[in-house]
Amino acid sequence: MFRFVCACLVAAALVAGGGARAVASFVVPPPQAMARRPAPAAPPARPSSPIALPPAPYGCTLRATKPRDVVTLEIVPGVAYAHAADVDELEAMLPVGRNTPAAVVRVTVGGVVLNGLAAPSGLALYPARPFVIGQVLLPGPQSRLRWSDVAADRVAVALELAKENRDDVRDVKGPLRATRRCADLRLTGRASFDNYDAVGGRGADLAAGLRSSAPVPLSAQPNGPTLAKLVVSRNAPANEVTVLDEDRAGGWSRIARAAAGDLLVVGWVKQARLGKPPTRGTTYATFGETGGKGPGAMVADASWSRPFECVKDLPLIAEVGAQRRTVGTIGAGVRMRATPTDADHVTITFASGAAINITPARGARLLVRRPDLDTCPGFPR
Repeated sequence: MFRFVCACLVAAALVAGGGARAVASFVVPPPQAMARRPAPAAPPARPSSPIALPPAPYGCTLRATKPRDVVTLEIVPGVAYAHAADVDELEAMLPVGRNTPAAVVRVTVGGVVLNGLAAPSGLALYPARPFVIGQVLLPGPQSRLRWSDVAADRVAVALELAKENRDDVRDVKGPLRATRRCADLRLTGRASFDNYDAVGGRGADLAAGLRSSAPVPLSAQPNGPTLAKLVVSRNAPANEVTVLDEDRAGGWSRIARAAAGDLLVVGWVKQARLGKPPTRGTTYATFGETGGKGPGAMVADASWSRPFECVKDLPLIAEVGAQRRTVGTIGAGVRMRATPTDADHVTITFASGAAINITPARGARLLVRRPDLDTCPGFPR
């Protein structure tokens, strides 16, 4: 019947047109063919793969409990995915190689385990025992060291002087580097030792004062080349030094002077530059607990779910740009919030407890697969 009505309408139009040109014929499709087509299916979610870690051999493996610094973890060398503060446990393996190969790190924070890579800028080393760098500088237990080349049980480290050190010592010559055994290094600055042990103790342990008005040249041996200069302070107590040894015939004294932080400067100066000690002050550095602070938990807004937890461990995925890697686990009982990401994943942030000290790096997200959330009774479906 439908086809018959359409044919009649076309014929009537041709008759009304008279001598006009012929009209092209067409067939109207049946109603069922004009139904709305289904929307195209959503593209499949991008899968994640395990994070690629440098292979062995590892020249040094270090472990620490409650390190003070924030650790920055990378998904691939140079691409950070998370920052972890107030870390419970930290393990770092330094692969053998030159030009600073990325360290393999494992971090535990409040029931969450993260694996990844770390560069020297995101993973500091500290002295575990006293030693000398640059012939005249003795880093203390909280002196931050930058590591580079790694060999079997050997790590090259460098000391970076802080701005505050310029008030004590300047014009330091040569690179402040040393190669140390793994046992000489730590992942945290919470060690305790006396810097003087690196030079055989305090020796004569005599108090003296810098009485020169100009910076005092310092050498590694009597009459040696100048390796640094001690800055004479307007504050008299700050000019106190400890005399360790003397070369009376040559007119030289070996002295030690505390610098900013917990750095100690040791070397030979002309005795003519020394005088009576100023008002007695301490020569010991004060070691404060000045650990890095994490950026804290993400503030939840309306797009985030209410807090929930799971009864089993969940695989944790990191996403940076087009890359996704499985980087660790979220322990049972860790509270988190979620917001949709794609058909197969949600983005999560930690809602309470120590885990809030884990935050994604700029441009990164922490993900969980939706099927894995079946073990989470409080997760809003």
